[in-house]
Amino acid sequence: MPQLQDKVAIITGAASGIGKEIARRFAEEGAKVVIADLMLQAAAATVTEFTSAGHTALAVAMDVSDEAAVEEGVSSTVATYGKVDILVSNAGIQIVRPLHEFSLAEWKKMLAIHLDGALRMSNPLH
Repeated sequence: MPQLQDKVAIITGAASGIGKEIARRFAEEGAKVVIADLMLQAAAATVTEFTSAGHTALAVAMDVSDEAAVEEGVSSTVATYGKVDILVSNAGIQIVRPLHEFSLAEWKKMLAIHLDGALRMSNPLH
């Protein structure tokens, strides 16, 4: 039996890249994966790819820096699958240049996604 059979896993930033590959591996291990991403159309394309391969997946629009979006995405997951067993807080952005060239707005955006988003995902329905 696969290790994650019937577990429900939300993976943020899962429409592409590392998040998508984490979701793929979880799905291969039997998890019902929730592809949570800022880009709903890309998340839906990933779900189509996964379901075509016989996996169970759901796309949800989620901006982890927005509390209402997180709550809505988690609520959709629970409405569909009845629970959440696993969270992979993978969403992130890269700003590749020397730190002294960052604007304060860029710095705050990065922190809102990487730090606040991870905390928000850990307890979305408080």
